[in-house]
Amino acid sequence: MTPHDFHRHPRDGEGRKWFLEFIRRVSPSADPTSVMLFGQIARANHLLEHAAEKNLGGQLTWAKFRLLMNLGRGEHHGAAAGMQPSELSDAQGVSRNTVSALIASLEGDGLITRELHSTDRRRFVIRLTPEGRKVLKTKLDGQFRFVTHCFDSFSATERQALLDLLVRLNQDLEEKNKAA
Repeated sequence: MTPHDFHRHPRDGEGRKWFLEFIRRVSPSADPTSVMLFGQIARANHLLEHAAEKNLGGQLTWAKFRLLMNLGRGEHHGAAAGMQPSELSDAQGVSRNTVSALIASLEGDGLITRELHSTDRRRFVIRLTPEGRKVLKTKLDGQFRFVTHCFDSFSATERQALLDLLVRLNQDLEEKNKAA
């Protein structure tokens, strides 16, 4: 089996065996299960985002939809005055440049507004427009039901266990990134 074959059939037994041998050869002290787990989590993230975007019907990217969701959630929890780009960047877990591009695009679509902060004229506040609220309301229930469907193959106990493990992993990674 060649490396090209592995990428075509990463889940078959031969592909997995080849990759495990590769890990052991290039990094004998690495835990092959952790390396494979990293790859599977990355792959699941990619597949989930792709499926979520497809479910949105091409109207919005997943990143744009998440930004609308974060603004909607902010409004629901007392941030009716809007959110700053830095807050959206933190909520999305993406760079400030990425959020700027998302904001510009959504503003161009008429789904959000960008206004100067009321007390600090160097900052901006981002708010949903009535059209943005309408799009969010129209799409949100369907997206949540779709995401629920993505995890149908797991029992409630398995979903909770997976959630608990991923929350713990993310907390640990955040602490490690702060320390670095």
